[in-house]
Amino acid sequence: MIFYAIAYLVGILWLHVKLLSTLIFIIIILIAVRKRLKWFQILFILLIPVLSTSYFQHHLKVTIEQRTFLTKQTIHTQAYFTNKPVLNNQKLIGKVKIGKRTFKYYYRIKSKNVGKIQAKIVRQKCYIDTTIQSLNNHPYSQLSLFINNIDLDSCSNSKITYSNILAYHKQYVLDRLKHFQIKYPGKIIALISGDTTAISDDDIEKYKEIGIYHLLAISGTHIGALVSIIYFLLKPIKCPIVIVKSIICVVLPLYVFYTDLAPSAIRAAMTCLLLILLSKSLARNALNLLSVAFVLMTSFYPPFVYHIGFQFSFLITFFILFALPILENAHWVKKTIYISLIAQLGSFIISAIYFNHIQWIGIISNLFFVPFYTFILFPYVIFIFLLIHLPFELSFFIKLLNFLMSIHDLVMGLFIHVNIYKWYIPELNELYTTLTFITVFIALVLLVHKYYTCFIITVSILYIISTIIPHDNSYKLTMLNVKQGDAFLFETNKRESILIDTGGKLMQSGIKENHNIAKYHIIPTLKKHRLKTINYIIITHPHIDHMGELSYLITKYKINNIIINTRSFEKNKLKLLIKQCERNHVKLIDFKNIQRFKLGKANISLLDSTINHSEDLNEQSIITYIEYNKIKMLFMGDATINNEQLLLRKYKLPKINILKVGHHGSKTSTSDELLQKIRPTICLVSVGKKNHYHLPNQEIIAKLKRLGAQVFQSSEYGEVTIKLKSKLTINTEINQ
Repeated sequence: MIFYAIAYLVGILWLHVKLLSTLIFIIIILIAVRKRLKWFQILFILLIPVLSTSYFQHHLKVTIEQRTFLTKQTIHTQAYFTNKPVLNNQKLIGKVKIGKRTFKYYYRIKSKNVGKIQAKIVRQKCYIDTTIQSLNNHPYSQLSLFINNIDLDSCSNSKITYSNILAYHKQYVLDRLKHFQIKYPGKIIALISGDTTAISDDDIEKYKEIGIYHLLAISGTHIGALVSIIYFLLKPIKCPIVIVKSIICVVLPLYVFYTDLAPSAIRAAMTCLLLILLSKSLARNALNLLSVAFVLMTSFYPPFVYHIGFQFSFLITFFILFALPILENAHWVKKTIYISLIAQLGSFIISAIYFNHIQWIGIISNLFFVPFYTFILFPYVIFIFLLIHLPFELSFFIKLLNFLMSIHDLVMGLFIHVNIYKWYIPELNELYTTLTFITVFIALVLLVHKYYTCFIITVSILYIISTIIPHDNSYKLTMLNVKQGDAFLFETNKRESILIDTGGKLMQSGIKENHNIAKYHIIPTLKKHRLKTINYIIITHPHIDHMGELSYLITKYKINNIIINTRSFEKNKLKLLIKQCERNHVKLIDFKNIQRFKLGKANISLLDSTINHSEDLNEQSIITYIEYNKIKMLFMGDATINNEQLLLRKYKLPKINILKVGHHGSKTSTSDELLQKIRPTICLVSVGKKNHYHLPNQEIIAKLKRLGAQVFQSSEYGEVTIKLKSKLTINTEINQ
């Protein structure tokens, strides 16, 4: 059975990494021949990848077409609000069901009657106008709803179904937790059901940063605890084993529905049920059970293979089961260390591909948190979960839970403080993905056979193969996809970098920015390019769409210098920026004091064509000129035609290879005089889709094209990266 399951997996892998799939396929055949399987068994193994590849290729095409269609539409539909939304900075966050699919949603509240709206939509079916978006650019990432409007007059009670009842019960539990003044009710709900909606984004980032986010996912630990509780409660009354198993077979599917059909929960529950229901000969082999669960889940619902939780769950579980020989008789301390190492190996390839970031500190942090969750926190949370249904005072038990969570957060803070070194992975092609996977598996085999020296050497090789060799050593310029804003990244072959503007989004008064642009667009690109430090950030002028993410980046990334035009800042804002720079050890420089500097072999000039007496902040823009290896780049910020005229009078501008078009392609910039002087070859326009400014102006685009320039708009091409070689190589997000 395990051969069939792995062969089935090969068919799926073929869609993404053909070289890796081919190698695994050859290994399967060699093992099959060595095991002397019959000819029809080998034929079946051969057929499965062929059939599954054809099936999944068709499904992949349909999935991408559906996502492309959905994310381009504003949809008017009826939706069921399953739970009471969390209010975060005038924004409601919760879960909503459309048809059979459940989405996380975000709804910006404009009304003052927030409480009434928050209460009215709970467990109601309402018509909504919404867009569907992905928070990051991975083709299989989870989609979220960004609701534009909820028709409150259309809201009505829906028919009572099992999903409604479960949603009602979750809300009841959350309300009870709040009633008993538990400090972190959202975290408790996440531990019980895997639903992280009620946890703040900052807390989730902390879980991810120290490599313990997986502990919030429903896993075998949760299922094992539930089964143990059932046995513990029924054993004293000498309940027949048949009835005990029957109760488990009812409770586990209900619990899976309670987790909103989380893939990891389905996998753990299905494996447990197979263990109960199948014959002893099959159930004795844990890898067989995992294989059957894999085949069943992917057969009934193919999109599971694209779910990151599914991939993490199966791969980590496979690695742990493969390593059972060293776990079975090991002391609990050794066993904890082994499991931490093995789980890190199991998650390595997925973390590298999806996040370009290996949370190496998870090896250490899990030594504390895995036992803490497994033996203390989760069992106690289940106990509290049962108690809150009783009409008793729970002050002692609640104080103990709050104490445990305080210890949890204290230790988490310590790990965050010591997590200094960041392991970033560059974008891996098929060859390096294959080599990385093979090296990870070899490391696992060596660890299982206790060849510790060889294991350490192999991990060192893994670092070289996955991190050092694939890194592109060319100078690069990247136009980041920051919607309606500007952010341009210039980097050298030694990972020195300049970020010109940070992008940002204008928020309503009193509403705190969520910094999604930095979280999901800027920082992922910095990681992908293995940039641990930003040497310089140049803020062209103090408009939100050019510096809105600066405050977040200062706290989350190591920045050496920030260059601004101090005269363009209001005094209060300048004081705040100075204080923040001092707190985070960042040097703040006025651009008039550093008009020329070098970065690697590149010469950077900050051109001064600012108009000091102008009240238009666009006319205070710093213009940046970069020259590297005869390649000339000009970044205009939001400079106007007035600035351009002054620029032409003050400086002898050469022909420009790459022009960052001024003011997002507005008519207020990019004059004929400037274009005739610099005659750009490539023009970059940073602009958001369907922005209410109607930018870029089509006359400007037409003018650029008449000059023979290639024009790249972030609204059309997404992120654009140009390798600065003798022949410029352009990669865009849409063709990656």
